[in-house]
Amino acid sequence: MKKRLLIFSGAIALLLTGCVSGERLARNTPFASGNNSFYRDGVNLFPLYYKEGKRQSILFPLIDIDDRGFAVRPFYHRDGKEQGILWPLCAFNDKEGWVGSYYWKGQENFGLLPFFIHDDEFVWVFPASWYSSEKSFGVLPLFCRYKDFFWAGNVFKTDDMFLVFPVYGRGKGWFYFLNYIQGETSAIKYYAFFPLASYSRSLERPQSEFYSPLFSFEFYRGELDMLNIGMLLYHYSYGKHHVFYPIADADFEKDAQQFWLWPLFKYSENYDWFSPFFLFEYQNHKSSSCLRIFYPLLLEFESYKDIPRHSLEIFPYGLLWKSELKDGKYDCRVLATLLWHSEHSPEMYDYEVLCGLLFRNRKDADSRRFSLLYKFFSYHRFKDEVKWEFFPFIKIMETAKGDSWSFCWRLLEKHDGGGHIFFIPWGKDEDGK
Repeated sequence: MKKRLLIFSGAIALLLTGCVSGERLARNTPFASGNNSFYRDGVNLFPLYYKEGKRQSILFPLIDIDDRGFAVRPFYHRDGKEQGILWPLCAFNDKEGWVGSYYWKGQENFGLLPFFIHDDEFVWVFPASWYSSEKSFGVLPLFCRYKDFFWAGNVFKTDDMFLVFPVYGRGKGWFYFLNYIQGETSAIKYYAFFPLASYSRSLERPQSEFYSPLFSFEFYRGELDMLNIGMLLYHYSYGKHHVFYPIADADFEKDAQQFWLWPLFKYSENYDWFSPFFLFEYQNHKSSSCLRIFYPLLLEFESYKDIPRHSLEIFPYGLLWKSELKDGKYDCRVLATLLWHSEHSPEMYDYEVLCGLLFRNRKDADSRRFSLLYKFFSYHRFKDEVKWEFFPFIKIMETAKGDSWSFCWRLLEKHDGGGHIFFIPWGKDEDGK
């Protein structure tokens, strides 16, 4: 069956892709990689006529000629050994091809899709198929007998598995009947009455687990790791005790204690903070402190003691105001960068108004950028190179190799030694070609 699907999909792919890709269509144009009629000998009146060495196109895309062949679309094309007549109705080379829905690949692989497929081992006459070498056969979608499996309707059988889906199934190490499932692997043995309860026991580690909606537990090496009763009554997990979880919680640990009555009150000895929830909150750790007022609706302030850093946010996630100071770098945002954004450090500063759409100014050690109305007017200096741009009209470049300028995005362009007007070149390019 797998081989039959591969043969069928290969035949479909042959029809869809064709012998000649769209690469030839673009190769004989000034837009192909490596073509640049601005700076070479040739004629560029594209799409009426284009010539670049041996490549030519006339009334693109109707006619093109190069050293690999020619095309008179849509009647005929030749590209090396690949040929096509009224493509995609007919395409071929010296090994494979198709005419309408009939295809061939070598002498043994041919067919008339979707009715007939033939290769050296497989024959398919819709809807029947058979393998001559393996004496396998089938009539889709009724049944299929192939090598080591049999399938008919909802019955499926192999050497180590039998299914009457979805009622019954058995296989190597597993069994199910309706919603009861049991199985065993090299690492675990499990039982489940889906979806109400499940139990598993590890064969490699002394561990067992049981889960149900109202009761669950986990044991490891004979000790209780997790116990849950009724979700809201009692919860024990990895050494922590929780009572009336999650509405109220009393956690009794060796090193710390905490209690909360959500969402009104919370106390934690471990973190040393106390708060009527949502109205006011203060945390004081060994290395940092945090203050929140009506959080997350109004204010959050954080300060780190070991490093020179603090942050301030007003409104959720700093939508109204956010500032941060870290290791000498200052960052400020007003209305979440929609209105104003600034950064400052010893070697760099950056200012933006309306996310840079109205005004942007940036400076660092080697570069300087300035823009107005995004790119309507911009200035960029990087070391000895300077670029001015008044989009889309004027663009000026000043570099150590020379200067260049263009008008209306390359319609009129000049550089040292040459240029072009409406794609008609004069002089030489910057490399002297």
